[in-house]
Amino acid sequence: MPKVLIFGATPAQGGIETFVLNICKVMQGLADIYLYNFSDQPLAYDDIFTKKYNIKILDVVTPSSRLGHFTRKAQYKNFFKENRFDIVHINANSPSNYDFAAAAIKTGAKVIYHSHNDNAESFVINKNSQTIIHYVRKFQKKRLAKLNIFKVAVSDNAAKWMFEKYEDVLIIPNGVDFEANRFSVKKRIDGRKKLSIESDDTVLLAASRLTKQKNYSKVLSISKQALEQKIIQKLIIVGDGIELGFIQDIIHGFPITLQQNIYLLGAQKDMQMWYSVGDLLIMPSIYEGLPYSILEAQSNGLDCFVSNAIPKQAIIDSNLMHFSDVDDSNEKWLEKLAEYKQNNKNRENGYLKALQSQYSLKKFRDIIKEIYSVN
Repeated sequence: MPKVLIFGATPAQGGIETFVLNICKVMQGLADIYLYNFSDQPLAYDDIFTKKYNIKILDVVTPSSRLGHFTRKAQYKNFFKENRFDIVHINANSPSNYDFAAAAIKTGAKVIYHSHNDNAESFVINKNSQTIIHYVRKFQKKRLAKLNIFKVAVSDNAAKWMFEKYEDVLIIPNGVDFEANRFSVKKRIDGRKKLSIESDDTVLLAASRLTKQKNYSKVLSISKQALEQKIIQKLIIVGDGIELGFIQDIIHGFPITLQQNIYLLGAQKDMQMWYSVGDLLIMPSIYEGLPYSILEAQSNGLDCFVSNAIPKQAIIDSNLMHFSDVDDSNEKWLEKLAEYKQNNKNRENGYLKALQSQYSLKKFRDIIKEIYSVN
């Protein structure tokens, strides 16, 4: 049984954290898995990792100040002096973890560098810092390119963004537990009862980490007009992140009659309920790798209104995916929402198509077993 260290999970509930959770699920009893926690807060899904899957979490806090960029190399070196692994699986949105990969390689471990996005966010972005970050990323990519790593990505876009040479990158479709996200009439009724939402109300759902990448200013401007025009009756936002205060400020600027129809629920563990409560899902992202919530929403039978940043690889059911340019006017987005809100469809069809897709957990398990060299 290989001893595996997984790097990249954070306290925020997002795509990488869901991916790591699914690895722990499918590799239970097949690999001895450890998670590296570089934060001073518990990882998202901490209880599930430790109690359900008996995963060991190694807390190695990296200083959050900019000094951390200079001290972490020594920290990584000391960590790998004390700990040895057969496989080190680095999950990242940028090439900045090349130094962790280099430290792991020196121990003889097989190092997997896994790209989860087709861009990366860094500190506060202005014109000066954009120029600096451009050269920093270029430097990091060159350093990463020199390492003997096994290159993996969630999509073609994510491969091209991360690696200088991407022809030899293995694309691993995100494994999704479709059964856990299947449409549930009971949970639709229960969830709507919790929020006092009428059975015939049209509910728009936004489900993602609250970051600039997800473009919540666009979500809210479209939703405001959709509420005013009665295309929808409610907006539910599920997720947490650094943009929470910004989102709250925008909502507080709306008329009180609109504020009363917007629900900020924070991070939720039972996403099956909230997908089932919703009728439509919106994601006008600025850039993307391969978002779990879009795959999960399709398996729940939700119509998804997304920007062209979402890769076409994310399509499970073409009847449920509606693409627009991120810079399209709100009116164009609203036209599509109005057109499909009355789409009387069998929500079970999304689940049945999802089971046959490349994103099934069974196919995901087979791929992970192969790259972890597990028979």
